[in-house]
Amino acid sequence: MRLWTDPPHRSPRPTRTFVSLTGPPSNIGDALIRRAQLEWARGTSDELVVYVGDAPDAWLAQVGAPEDATVLRSKQSVRRWLWMLATSPRRPVLVFEAGEVPLDRGNTLRELVFLAETLMVRLKRGVVVRPPRGIRAPTNPAVWLHARAAQLSQFALWRDAASARTVGGNRIVPDIGFAAGVRPGNPWEDRDELIVSLRGTRPHPGTVWIDAIRTTAEAEGLRIRTVVQVREDEERARKLAEQLGGVFEAWGDTDAVVQEEQLRERYAGARLVISDRMHVLILAALSGAVPVELVPHPTRKIAEAFATVGLRDISVDAASHDANSMVGLLRTQLGRAAEVRLRVRQAEQRLAATEAEVRATIKAARA
Repeated sequence: MRLWTDPPHRSPRPTRTFVSLTGPPSNIGDALIRRAQLEWARGTSDELVVYVGDAPDAWLAQVGAPEDATVLRSKQSVRRWLWMLATSPRRPVLVFEAGEVPLDRGNTLRELVFLAETLMVRLKRGVVVRPPRGIRAPTNPAVWLHARAAQLSQFALWRDAASARTVGGNRIVPDIGFAAGVRPGNPWEDRDELIVSLRGTRPHPGTVWIDAIRTTAEAEGLRIRTVVQVREDEERARKLAEQLGGVFEAWGDTDAVVQEEQLRERYAGARLVISDRMHVLILAALSGAVPVELVPHPTRKIAEAFATVGLRDISVDAASHDANSMVGLLRTQLGRAAEVRLRVRQAEQRLAATEAEVRATIKAARA
């Protein structure tokens, strides 16, 4: 006699999360924000698919890619990325890159591809996340395409109001670098350094600037140190140390993960960090140092991103000041330590709440 049995249950097809994690291992700031966006995606699906472009193995360690992730490398793997996205089970998750987004005419084709990816995921009733971003060189039709893709995404986040306005966005949150973790650092009275880290590709800040930094350090009893957070800035740091009478700390052959940790320890012992690199200033602020952009003719990027977290007047145009007024401005900034600590803690909390919202949205989409 044949007994009736229930039909076997079909196992659901495994879910997938796609994350783009390209970037140069020579830039610790890029690794910082890629690692933070990966944290938003980690554990949201059965399978994690990451695209890292031409990045070497060292980059995977920098961003903290899990060993069980499916890693797609080189531009030749873009087709596989698109195929996996198109054939993925329903309700996939797609996380774009945080940071700066160039939207000049040369990026029109790329934006068209990104719009197509967004459409694919939404048609599969999935979730699209665009972490905090800032727009550079906005030009149509790239801007129009980007705006359409952002409108189709459940999360299109902007790190400054100007970028949001460019594409009609309305969600402004702190740069995702502020999620790297607040550290108490050394007590204020034990901090004895003024740290400088400038871009090597911009003009030298000039002798008046040199005089102002040296005078400020002497007046505050601080030792000057130049550090390197982006490899291409190393020679600039070396020369500035000579001119400032400070200590030069090379990157050299140090592993990038170790270099990042050493930099954070340096920022933890500094009262003031001067840079035109945004993520130098963010890491400095997270470690309790006062961040200042003091260079001739600064761009609006740093000022606008820090304004989002409530820290205004962080950026100063050195070309508009003589040495005495720069010294006065820097000494005034040193009085903002408590404000910096408060604002970065609030920024960290806002990003944590945003991540929780992203995860809740993904969970609801798959319920």
